[in-house]
Amino acid sequence: MTPVSVLMLLALPLGLLANYEKPMSRLNFFDIDLLRYCAEDRKGNVMVSPASIKATLAMVLEGAHGNTESEIRNALRLSPKKGEFREQLNLFLQGLKSNVSGVVIQNANSIFVSNKFTLNKDYEVQLKNVYLSEVFKVNFSRPEYSLKLINGWVANKTNGLIPSIVDASNVEPSTQILLTNALYFKGLWQHSFDATLTSSRCFYDHGECKKVAMMDLRGMLNYAYIDELRAHALELPYQGERYSMILLVPLDRDGCAPLIRDLPYKNIDQVIALLEPSDVQLSFPKFVIDYSEDMVNPLKNMRVMDLFTSSSNLSGIFESESPYISNMFHKVHMSVDEQGTEAAAATAAMVVPLIENGVTLRVDRPFVFFIRDNALGVVLFAGRIEDPTPFVVKEGDVPAPAPPAKEKPKEEPKLQTKPQAAH
Repeated sequence: MTPVSVLMLLALPLGLLANYEKPMSRLNFFDIDLLRYCAEDRKGNVMVSPASIKATLAMVLEGAHGNTESEIRNALRLSPKKGEFREQLNLFLQGLKSNVSGVVIQNANSIFVSNKFTLNKDYEVQLKNVYLSEVFKVNFSRPEYSLKLINGWVANKTNGLIPSIVDASNVEPSTQILLTNALYFKGLWQHSFDATLTSSRCFYDHGECKKVAMMDLRGMLNYAYIDELRAHALELPYQGERYSMILLVPLDRDGCAPLIRDLPYKNIDQVIALLEPSDVQLSFPKFVIDYSEDMVNPLKNMRVMDLFTSSSNLSGIFESESPYISNMFHKVHMSVDEQGTEAAAATAAMVVPLIENGVTLRVDRPFVFFIRDNALGVVLFAGRIEDPTPFVVKEGDVPAPAPPAKEKPKEEPKLQTKPQAAH
C-alpha cells in the first residue's frame, strides 16, 4: 500500500443540531470522552464540537474497511450494519441544517481532492447523497490557488468568522485530499443579561484573582446541586427554548478536573432530569474562545488508532490508492455576551426579583458548559472555561458597581443542598 497523507480540517464558530426524527443518544457517549481527552493535561480554555468531528469521521467511515472501520464505528457507537449507520448519520447531518426562531444554524461538508486521483464512484455518490458533501477537484501543485479556494470556502460557510484554516505548510503538491466541515451558530438568550450591570469582578484560576467582565441576571432558571459531581447545574435557554447552554460549576475552586473526570458516571441527561425551576441570581463571565487542536491524540486515546497509521484501510475512498490520515485539525470560535452566543441584536433584559429562598450562583471559577438540543436530548458542544474575557473600562464609561450582597436566607433554600458557589 502506498501511503497517501490525508489532511482533515474543521472550521466552526459554533453549531447546533436540530430536527431529527428520532434521538441518537448513543452518539452522545462520544462527546464526554472527547472533552475529557482534550482537556486532560491542557491549561486554558478548551472547546470541542463533537458534532463537527462526527460529521468528518462519518465521511471517513464510509470509505473505511476492516479494523479501521470497526474502530471508528465503535467510537461513535454506531450499528455494525452499513445501511443502518448510514441512516443514523444522514439524520444527524440533516439535523445540522435547520433554523429555528432566535437561532441560526449552518452546516457544510466538503471534500477537496487532487485532480491526479479519482474517487471511488460509489464513495462519491454516498458523500453527496448520505453525507451531504460537496466535492471539488483541486490542483494542489498550485498552492496559492488551492489556499484561496479552500480558505474561501471556509470563510463563506462560517460567515467570515474563520477567514482561513490552511496555510502553505498544510497544502503541498503531494496533498491528495482534504476533508472539511464548517459549522456556524448564532443564538440569542431567552433571558438576556442587562449590560448595564456588567462589572469587574474576580474569577479565580489556580488561586489567582483575575478581573473579568462579569454579567448579572435575575430570573427563574432551571437549577440543581448535583451531589455526585460536587457541582451546581444551571440551564440558560436560547430563544424558543429548543436549545440551551448547560453550566456545571464545581463547588470547589479547583474542582473542574475531577468534575470532567466524573462526568461519564453522571451524564448530562441524568443532570438535566434533576433540574427544577428556581429563583436564581446569577453572575456569569463573558468569554471568547479561539481554540484549535490536532485531534489525532485525543482520538487515539478513544481507541481510534488504526486510522492514523500506514496500516489503515481506507481503500473505499480512491479507485487505486488507500490513504491514511496524518492530521485532523479542529478550529473553534465562540463568543458569549449579554445578548447571547455570537449575537448581533440586542434583546430586552428580563429581571425577576428574588424571593427570600432564592439561589445565588457566582460562576467565579473554572467551569464546564454544554450546548444541548432539548427536544432530542443531544449534546452538541462541550467546553471548559478557565480564562474569561478581562474587564475593560471604555473611555467615558463609568463601571457598574457589583450587585449588593444578598442577606443570608433564614431557611435553607429548597434546592440548595450544598454550600453555594459564591465563596
